[in-house]
Amino acid sequence: MAASPWPTAAFLARYPVPIGLISSLYRADDGERDRLLSTMPEYGRARLAAYCAETERLQPLGLRVASTCAEASLVRAAGATIGASLFARSRIDVAAAH
Repeated sequence: MAASPWPTAAFLARYPVPIGLISSLYRADDGERDRLLSTMPEYGRARLAAYCAETERLQPLGLRVASTCAEASLVRAAGATIGASLFARSRIDVAAAH
């Protein structure tokens, strides 16, 4: 049986993120995305980054969101290994974009 494209209840429980927010961020241009993210607390952005990092098609968005977070927030939201990895990868992507 193929894996479902939809997140499981256990997955959503780890990172409770409104699907409407993800949809808005996914469709937004850079300026709109920055505006939407600027209204969120850092820990909320870190949880969002962790959620997106576990979904292949959302990984680029997750890295953009993670680039707005401190490493400590990402570690708190996603655990030591994933949080540190998100932090490092988001900084590499930002450096490569400039």
